[in-house]
Amino acid sequence: MIKETGIIINIEANFYNVAGSKPQEIVDSYINRQRELKECGHVFIWVTDGSGWKRAKNQIKKAIEEIDYVLNINFIKKGLLLKIIDEV
Repeated sequence: MIKETGIIINIEANFYNVAGSKPQEIVDSYINRQRELKECGHVFIWVTDGSGWKRAKNQIKKAIEEIDYVLNINFIKKGLLLKIIDEV
């Protein structure tokens, strides 16, 4: 059952095979996006995965510390995305 709350859920998804400046820019951008959405009472969820994060551990750590919902494909398979959406 879908409840009508008026809350917008912004879900971004991406995959990185290699580390580099793009993932770093994305982390900073998504931290800002979440802040802006929260100010309006909305929710931001980031789904990201890929071997590129193995070389960008500091950036993914920063994202996890700053963004409320950072998920990977394994979390999705375990139903965490649906649980988050249902709880919002």
